[in-house]
Amino acid sequence: MGTPKRGHGEGQYKNLDSGKVQWRVRVTYPDGSTARPSGTAKNITAARLEVAAAKAEAEAGRRPLTLALTVSQMVTEYMEAKRARWADRTAWNNQALYRRHILPHLGAKRAAGLQPKDLRAYFEALQAGGLGDSGQRQIHVLLSGAYKRAVGDGLLKDNPASYGRPVKAARQAARVKAFTPEELGQFITAALEDRWALPLVFLGLTGMRIGEALALTWEDYREDPKVKGAYFVSVSKTRSEFEGKAYTGAPKTAKGVRNVPLSADAVAIVEDMRRRVLLEAGSHGNGVSPYIFPSVDGRYMRQDTARAVMRRTCEAAGVPLLSPHALRHSVASYYLGEGRDAVTVAALLGHAQASTTLNIYAHALPDRLRAMTFDRSALERPKDPPAKEEPAPTAAPAAAAARLAAVPRRPRKGGPRKA
Repeated sequence: MGTPKRGHGEGQYKNLDSGKVQWRVRVTYPDGSTARPSGTAKNITAARLEVAAAKAEAEAGRRPLTLALTVSQMVTEYMEAKRARWADRTAWNNQALYRRHILPHLGAKRAAGLQPKDLRAYFEALQAGGLGDSGQRQIHVLLSGAYKRAVGDGLLKDNPASYGRPVKAARQAARVKAFTPEELGQFITAALEDRWALPLVFLGLTGMRIGEALALTWEDYREDPKVKGAYFVSVSKTRSEFEGKAYTGAPKTAKGVRNVPLSADAVAIVEDMRRRVLLEAGSHGNGVSPYIFPSVDGRYMRQDTARAVMRRTCEAAGVPLLSPHALRHSVASYYLGEGRDAVTVAALLGHAQASTTLNIYAHALPDRLRAMTFDRSALERPKDPPAKEEPAPTAAPAAAAARLAAVPRRPRKGGPRKA
């Protein structure tokens, strides 16, 4: 084996016993970082060409393929890079998906070695294990984002997640669970007897999300300056829990930031809560709660508490056992069934598009769809009514005739009238 030869800034070369030449060169990337890529060529000429190519790639910002990068390292680095931009719930959810489903099955595998067929088999195994379409879709988004970042950094050449996608299970479209108007009335009647169920009554009157209602503070409750005696709540945040952690964040979509008008019954619920909050403040000693719907100790009411209250209220009302979110579905279904336009209903619910509202609540429109019929007679052009005879013109009054005669006539210019 020969000794390394220095190339005066053009790299180092070493003759191997096999006759090949091993090369190594120091390169600098546009961001100022450096590296020492290396390789083996069949001769010195080929080695110099590979050195030149490595330097050119470095100047263009392209890094060499990293075969040692594992899926675990790739996904972890991606989540760390994105953490500042993700909402808390998104970050916690992705961490849970990584720990439960990615690390045990793919974590130790080389990221460059995974093929689309490997990912398809992985998603089929997740589906067989009971993970639904939504969970698989979130995992695919996480893997795809991690691969795109690695490809952009020059660590990998391909993104197998572009072709290795989960396949949705064949099944019938699920019907949105909601109360009928009669059931909703029964539920509200029973809920009014329970202090803990008053937030649920509010949901059944406004169609808000449970996290949006539980995040409401007294500053969000206002009188409409344009209409005396009309009130609304300003929705700008939501509160939720994930694996025991509570957080406050922005609404689900940009359209979720909105003002929700309140009916007289909804206003009565808020004013009743104001009275209760003041009374409870004297007993728990934590001061007046800033929340409209707090726990009895003035702290934020948790969603799992609301779900437990929902169960017992459904039983008391004799209605199907549904989740608090079903109250939102019930309000939307009621409005669409009553003929309210989808654009207005979407604005009330905070949906980004009216098409989302129609896609979710199409089941609420059967009566209106049944009315969308016509007979052949509706296509026939109605016959024109017979024309009315115009009355014969009457002679002008004598006074009018005299005025016309008195108007001076301008002489006609030119020669005799042409035939």
